[in-house]
Amino acid sequence: MLLTSSKCPLPALVAWCQTLRFSVTAGLDLAKTFRQQAKSGPRALRDVAAAIATALSQGSSLADAFEPYRNRFPPLFLELVTVGEQTGRLDETFHQLAEYYQTVLTVQRNFQAQMVYPIIQFFAAIFIVSGLIFVLGLLGSRLDPLGFGLTGTSGALVFLAIALGFVAMMMMIVKIAAESVPLRAKMEGSLLWVPGWGGALQACAVMRFAVALRMCTEAGLRMEKALRYSFRATANSAFMAREKRAVAVVKRGRELHEALRVSGAPFPEEFYETLLMGEETGNIAEVMERLADHLREEAERKLKIAAQFTSYAIYGLVALMIIFFIVRIAGAALGAYAGMA
Repeated sequence: MLLTSSKCPLPALVAWCQTLRFSVTAGLDLAKTFRQQAKSGPRALRDVAAAIATALSQGSSLADAFEPYRNRFPPLFLELVTVGEQTGRLDETFHQLAEYYQTVLTVQRNFQAQMVYPIIQFFAAIFIVSGLIFVLGLLGSRLDPLGFGLTGTSGALVFLAIALGFVAMMMMIVKIAAESVPLRAKMEGSLLWVPGWGGALQACAVMRFAVALRMCTEAGLRMEKALRYSFRATANSAFMAREKRAVAVVKRGRELHEALRVSGAPFPEEFYETLLMGEETGNIAEVMERLADHLREEAERKLKIAAQFTSYAIYGLVALMIIFFIVRIAGAALGAYAGMA
C-alpha cells in the first residue's frame, strides 16, 4: 500500500479517477476524455492516456486498452475497471477508486511525515560514527571503534561508503518492488508475518478484497468470477495464491464463506463472521461496503502503528550503536589506564 510506483504516482491516479468519473457521469466519450488527458492531464500518465485514446478510437474496450499497461497500474484499479465496464457502472467504479486512492495517499503522506525524524537520526548517527573514526585518526589514537580495522580518514570514508551503500541498496529494492506489481505482491505477502507491519498489510489486502467483492456482487457477476477479480485485487501473494482453491470450492456449490475458509487465505475471523451474516441476509454487497469502510479505518490505524514500530526500531538501532561505541571506547580507556599502572 505504501509502495508507490513512479510509473503511476498516486496523486496522478486520484486525478484520473476523478476526471473519468465526471466524464462518464456526464456521458462524454471516453476516447475524447483520454485525448484531453494526454494534453493536459497528469504528466506521468500522458503517454498512457494517448495510447488508450487511440485504442478506444479503434474499437477496443477500456479493459483491453489498459492491458498493455498491466504492470503500471495497481491490480485493484485494473480489476474494478474491468468489472465496471462489463456491468455498465464505470461512474460508480471511478468514484469508489478515487475515494480509495485518496485515502491511500493521505495514509502514505502521514506515514512519510512520521518517518522523517527517525531517518534524520539514523543518517546523523552514520555521520557521527564516521566523524569519530576520522577524529580519532587525527589524534593519532590506535583505537578502532568498530573493531574492523577502520581508522583515520580512509577508515571513515570506508565506513561511510558501506553505510550509505547499504541504505542505497535498500532504497533500490523498494523502488524495484514499487515498479513491479508481481514483486510488490510477493513482498506484501512475505511481510504479513512481520511484527507491526503484518496487521497493517493484512487489513489493506482484505479491504481491497471487500471493495472488489462488493462491486462484483452488486454487478451480479457469478461468484467464481467475482472471486477471481477480488483475489487479484488484493495485490498480495498470500491471498492471490489461494484463488484457484476458493474458486474450485464455489464451483462445487459450497457457500462463499466456506470456500474462503477452505482456501486457507489469511482472512481474519471478523471477516468470516461478517461475510456469513451477509450471506444469511442476502446482502453481501451492503455488508462488504460497511466492512470496507471499517477496514479502511483499521488499515490507517495499523499503518500508524507500523510507522511507530519502524521508528522505534531505528531509535533502537541508533541506541545500540551509541552503547556499542561507549563500551568500546571505555574498554580501550580502561586498558590504557591499566597499562600505565
